[in-house]
Amino acid sequence: MFYHYKFWHSLKNPTYFTKIVEEGEIIGYKKLSLTVFILFILLFIAREFWGMGTETLTTLFAMDLHNEYYVARLLSMLGAILWAIVYFCFHYYGVTYLLHLLTDIPYTWIKKVQLYVVTFLLIEKTILFATFYVTGYTTLFSFFSLAPLAVQVMSTDYVLFTLNQLTVATMLTIIVQFTFLSKWEEEASRKILLVKIIGIQLFMALFVGMISVLPIKEWITRGLG
Repeated sequence: MFYHYKFWHSLKNPTYFTKIVEEGEIIGYKKLSLTVFILFILLFIAREFWGMGTETLTTLFAMDLHNEYYVARLLSMLGAILWAIVYFCFHYYGVTYLLHLLTDIPYTWIKKVQLYVVTFLLIEKTILFATFYVTGYTTLFSFFSLAPLAVQVMSTDYVLFTLNQLTVATMLTIIVQFTFLSKWEEEASRKILLVKIIGIQLFMALFVGMISVLPIKEWITRGLG
């Protein structure tokens, strides 16, 4: 059977959605997933064009190294596009595959649920960028996370960067994944499913926190030197 994919209607009706995923083909899903993918690239391009994350390149412009500055900005833009693709693919395909390995739920079923997660991430990042654009400056930590509060009482970079990954989108991810995926699990296994879902989010937060405090740019510079 064929079903027309309605994003918000399916989100509000998880039982119905999981049923149609099992029983038939969903029309319009591929179009929406492609739209989200393109929007991710456009968002990262907009952030790069605005100058988010390119503060160090301004030194080249200030030193009248205009050609070097424009080349650096071009390379930075290409890097932003590549990062947008990697970021989308990791959350859409990589996390889906990891959940498939941990739950044995069919990969294609989980991928349709994961589109909600990727969309929430896109919305959160868009709101952050819009706020930065309006205020005219960026902050090191997301106001959607606990990091801005934690920085008032601690200064441990690893903990702060880890907390910065645990945002509103993270909570929505856990809720959506458990709500939908639990429909395909036995009742006795649902608590274990929740532990696995939370564990994945914590592992990613800890990993990103570790990467954030490593002097990767310095290592690269030394390697190229």
